[in-house]
Amino acid sequence: MAIEGKVARILDEYSVIINRGSADGVADGMRFVVFTEVDEVADPDTGDSLGKWELIKGRLSAAHVQERMTVCSAEAKAEEVAQGDPSTHTLSAEMIKVSMPAKAGGPAGEKLNVKKSDLSGVPATKPIAVGDRVRSVGE
Repeated sequence: MAIEGKVARILDEYSVIINRGSADGVADGMRFVVFTEVDEVADPDTGDSLGKWELIKGRLSAAHVQERMTVCSAEAKAEEVAQGDPSTHTLSAEMIKVSMPAKAGGPAGEKLNVKKSDLSGVPATKPIAVGDRVRSVGE
């Protein structure tokens, strides 16, 4: 089951504190996403709501777990880890690349042949702020 919480404090462009800790099941190395809900998405067949679309603002890793809070660090991109280069980008820029890779110069797949009149566009995301929601992901 996913652990959900919020950003409680922003330490710098690479580290935040979330309001969940060991008492909530957080362990060192646990991965989280910072996200925001955007628009309601409707099922094209029924018109029923599929729920709110979530945009990922950033990916974090638990670096120091305390009982009721955890210091999390921005996760390095895979190519930076392989090259051994430290990140020189801001956390918000990295989050935009993660949530909107094609728009922000991040890794993108082959361009899709889409019906232009159906394009809705990707909403702009605001930088990570105190109170933003976080959720554990993966194992």
